[in-house]
Amino acid sequence: MVKLPWYIPQLRQVDFEEEVDSVIDVIKHEKNLTQVNSISSDGSDLIIKEYRDEANRPWTKFFDEYEYRLTTKEADKHDWWRWFDKGTTPEEKKLVTKLDFLLAFYSFIGYWIKYIDQTNLNNAYVSGLKESIGMGGNDLIDTQVIFTVGQTLFVLPWIFCLPRVSLPYALFVIEFIWGMFTLFTFKIENPATLKAFRFIIGAAEAGYFPIIHFSLASFYTSTEIGRRGALFYCGQFLGVLTSGLLQSAASKIPGPNDSLEGWQYMFIIDGVMSIAVAFLALFMHPGTPMKCYSIWLTDDEIKLSRSRMKKNGSDISPTVKSFFDKQTWKNIVTSWHFWLLSIVQILGFNTNSTASGSFALWLKSLNRYSVSKLNDLTAIPPALGLIWIIIVCGGADLTRKRFGMIIFSFLMNFTANFILALWDVPEKALWAGFYMSYWSWSQSSVFNPLISDILRHDANQRAIEWIIIYVLGLQSSAWMSRISFPTVDAPRFMTGYIVCSTFSIAYIFFLSIAYFFYKRDERRNALNNGIYIYDSRYEIPDVLRDKSSIDSKE
Repeated sequence: MVKLPWYIPQLRQVDFEEEVDSVIDVIKHEKNLTQVNSISSDGSDLIIKEYRDEANRPWTKFFDEYEYRLTTKEADKHDWWRWFDKGTTPEEKKLVTKLDFLLAFYSFIGYWIKYIDQTNLNNAYVSGLKESIGMGGNDLIDTQVIFTVGQTLFVLPWIFCLPRVSLPYALFVIEFIWGMFTLFTFKIENPATLKAFRFIIGAAEAGYFPIIHFSLASFYTSTEIGRRGALFYCGQFLGVLTSGLLQSAASKIPGPNDSLEGWQYMFIIDGVMSIAVAFLALFMHPGTPMKCYSIWLTDDEIKLSRSRMKKNGSDISPTVKSFFDKQTWKNIVTSWHFWLLSIVQILGFNTNSTASGSFALWLKSLNRYSVSKLNDLTAIPPALGLIWIIIVCGGADLTRKRFGMIIFSFLMNFTANFILALWDVPEKALWAGFYMSYWSWSQSSVFNPLISDILRHDANQRAIEWIIIYVLGLQSSAWMSRISFPTVDAPRFMTGYIVCSTFSIAYIFFLSIAYFFYKRDERRNALNNGIYIYDSRYEIPDVLRDKSSIDSKE
């Protein structure tokens, strides 16, 4: 095999030695109750770090998501205002800081470009594209649906590919393809060609979201990923925001004798930026701790990454099970999370009214604004969405209430769409409804990592089940958007707003049920986290009975 230069990303050959977390090995419970028992599901030794009596458990503990995952001492290390928990080693701080730049910051840049490319259609439509190529009727929503169909069909191969391919190189290929076709869009002359190009762009973009979420969940623990997900998802809202501003600027470029229009310059600018970011992916994205390609991480940092995820309870096996492993598929189809979270995902994908271009179409119907001013105004809702993301995703980490922050976001989304569904309200209320319309997207980088966290014990099942859940939600948006937001209903999409508000309440209901099952499973798994659960009203562990006897004699 030809040895590549050090500056070309390649698979890092770091041995999978037995990486034991020394911190866990030396932890002793303050009452000296630690003991080792061969009682784990796979027969290995477990270190019991805490015996917890549930006889007088406060009812409020039901809302503590990490009740059965962290011992009392571990939970006390967390202060909501700290970026790193107390006791975090300098080596771990350095590693996480590197990951924040390499993975989280790149994810932000890539998603920013992706959503500039995805949303530029709405801005181009109201900036001359419609008239230039002869679009009419439902051509806009049909083109958006075809884009989503391309995404849905070509996300399916990632069910197999995620844990098996080189993620940095995969990102480079798909970003380069969608960048080239975004660039070439400036040459289109009819709606049919536009739809074909958008299908290809959607197909190429299909792998980006799964790759990033799989990578984030492979490097960050469940109490770190929310803030990084916030940065990632800020890229989406910034992309929507920037698209409007770029189109506004591009509309001013053509001179009196220019053969190109403003919307054409927009696609040229977008395409060039996308191709540049494709090369950025190749040199910044690290892959996963199990298959790392980073030229910036040391061997010790790769080992530390694996150790951190092992402590998180994640599967860090160097080998991937067969895609057709019968037990994996049985576990999937017989699990509560597959069926229940699929329903939640489908509801979530259809609670957002912004992808239809509803705000821009409403502004255009007012006949008050120039093309430039209209595009500037479309930047306001996604700009506010950046704040909603920080509140929801940052709050999920800092308060350690992921389910609670998701529910809060959908209560706000219900309020926004309920106002828009009423429609015959003061105009200021409509502005408020549109300004709040990005609350539904604000939770995505909490909910999707939450699915990965629930499935953290088996990497193969996580890759397969999470993608299927994602695809079920994605495909539903293709046909639901066509039903809910046909362009001919603009600017008042009454059906669409009713669907969004109703689905928001349904989402909260089903997610609440999912939380009950989540708590049940985490309690069953408490022993694997070093927490022995008992109820002194019915039983007392022998080690406590023996210690009590010794103490009484003393």
